[in-house]
Amino acid sequence: MKGFFSKFRLSRIRIKLFAVILAVLVLLFVMTMIFSSPLLFRSFSYQTYRNFVQISQDVNKCMPGSATYYFDLYSIAANNNVVFEITDANGLPVYISKQGSSVNGSDHFASSSSTQSEYSTLQTVKNYPYRVNFENFEILRKSATSAEYFVYSASLDTGETVHIYSEVADVENIVDVAGKVYSAISILMIITMSVIFYILVAKFTNPLVEMNDITKDMAALNFDRKCGNYGSDEIGELGNSINTLSTTLDSTLMDLKDKNEQLEKDIERRHALDNARKSFISNVSHELKTPIAIISGYAEGLCEGISDDPESIREYCQIIRDESQKMNSLVVELLELSKLENRVQPFAPEYFDIGEKASQLLNHLSLLFEQNGITAVNRIPCPLNCYAENDKIEIVLKNYVTNAVSHCSGEKRIELSSREHDGFIEISVFNTGEHIDSRDLPEIWDSFYRADKAHGRSENRFGLGLSIVKSIMENHRCKYGVKNVDGGVIFTFEVSKDKDYYEKKQ
Repeated sequence: MKGFFSKFRLSRIRIKLFAVILAVLVLLFVMTMIFSSPLLFRSFSYQTYRNFVQISQDVNKCMPGSATYYFDLYSIAANNNVVFEITDANGLPVYISKQGSSVNGSDHFASSSSTQSEYSTLQTVKNYPYRVNFENFEILRKSATSAEYFVYSASLDTGETVHIYSEVADVENIVDVAGKVYSAISILMIITMSVIFYILVAKFTNPLVEMNDITKDMAALNFDRKCGNYGSDEIGELGNSINTLSTTLDSTLMDLKDKNEQLEKDIERRHALDNARKSFISNVSHELKTPIAIISGYAEGLCEGISDDPESIREYCQIIRDESQKMNSLVVELLELSKLENRVQPFAPEYFDIGEKASQLLNHLSLLFEQNGITAVNRIPCPLNCYAENDKIEIVLKNYVTNAVSHCSGEKRIELSSREHDGFIEISVFNTGEHIDSRDLPEIWDSFYRADKAHGRSENRFGLGLSIVKSIMENHRCKYGVKNVDGGVIFTFEVSKDKDYYEKKQ
């Protein structure tokens, strides 16, 4: 029953739209029928008027007194299916033409007794249904037969006047036939258009009904149904808007449904950040506490005169100096990391030779390599120009190499190489030794991350160096990474070959 009434409401909508369109068609038909007869009559009358004007001009061209004069007049009348007469200045007929008369017939000539002009026997028609307002053109009636004629009068160059006649009934018959034909065509068109419009109305209302059903489902929080493709017009846009609204509401409800879970995740994330902050403070405190304690202990021993041996005193001072340098390096790295993360310094890249930079670094660290029994190989060509921050890339390269020294074992070999691709230069620093645990690979870029998770002063940690590398490469918007390879570990970073990369990024 509910489905029946729903269908009935659909029919009402469809019938209303169809009734409006049908009423417009009928109104147009009625208005056309009312105005078509006057318009057609005036149109045919005007055509008759134009024809009469042309006939009068042809008559005027005929030469009186010529051998073919009367034959030419007769031919004009016969060819145009009209009757005309020529009268003199006194209104007496000079020539009367009648359809069907012969060339030698008496109707071609005025009689010596002066035949009466037909024009003088015609009367003005009063209250004719249609009016014609053309120059020297009027509708007159013959009283004897009540026949009505179109009459056109024009002066000839000979001083005579030509009166041209044509029955109004001929035009009325044409108008009547044309009106009936038009009426039949109009009725047929109304029937045809009614069927077409009913189909179009049905096609128009079907999407509306479907959208109505879908919005009812949306009100019941059922967002599974979607509107079809209704085209690119307003109905199609409405369907797309309903689909968008349905998707948005569904997404919003899902967000609300998952709000508690998301809130718990946010709380956990906040706890993780707090823990990371506490861990960072603890690591910094530990890193500073140890050298401070060592410095304090040895300084106190010196102040107490723990030894009079100059060699022991020199050793204590050397230890104090070494620990001070370590503490100073840590503070410098912390400041550098803070500047990089907060981006307090402007980004100022320039062109420089990274091949020469790598060569100078290895020469500078040659003593460190020798002390640790490491063989360093440089396969980066020179020159190899890139576009980056010169001093920052030097820090990256130095941190990679010193990190490789700290973890180099086995064959004890460090190798620097490069590869060019897609407008970038990839620098690789390889060192032989043990692989990094896969669980530690994503974490080694964090500050003070220790692979052994213990606060010791061993070399099995990554400190701030890789955190600084991470910040520098993110400021350059270039890739960096690490992976385990056969025989060791390889660290990589990329630099742009030219400044077009940064201009496109702006």
